[in-house]
Amino acid sequence: MQPYRTNGSLPECPISKMLNIISAKWTVEILREASIEPVRTRRFLRLIPSLSMKCLQERLKELEHYGLIKREEFDELPRRVEHSITERGQRILKIMVELKEIAAEVMEVDCTCPFEGANEHGPEDNCPRRPPLRSGRK
Repeated sequence: MQPYRTNGSLPECPISKMLNIISAKWTVEILREASIEPVRTRRFLRLIPSLSMKCLQERLKELEHYGLIKREEFDELPRRVEHSITERGQRILKIMVELKEIAAEVMEVDCTCPFEGANEHGPEDNCPRRPPLRSGRK
């Protein structure tokens, strides 16, 4: 694999490149939802207010390209496609949890992301940027 180059001469810092990928608009929210359970494409639009189909498709394609999520097509009618988090994507989420812990050291943090961990009742969640969890939603 060749280094990513921005201007044809100097390779870009790989840390900056990964930060650009995961900081793109809606990426954290898409990874969050895919980490809870496999998500059908249109369900992302219901779970992430203001996300457009065009932006969703761009983000999904990029996240799949970098191996952070996987796309699974089912051989049935109507066509069904689900997206789920990969092992690499899980590693990114662990880093995000670390970032949140650092943020809590310097600012008030009073939310819990679903990917921070699960208890016997499922993932804990009081994220103000996501609708309440209800099991069985597709």
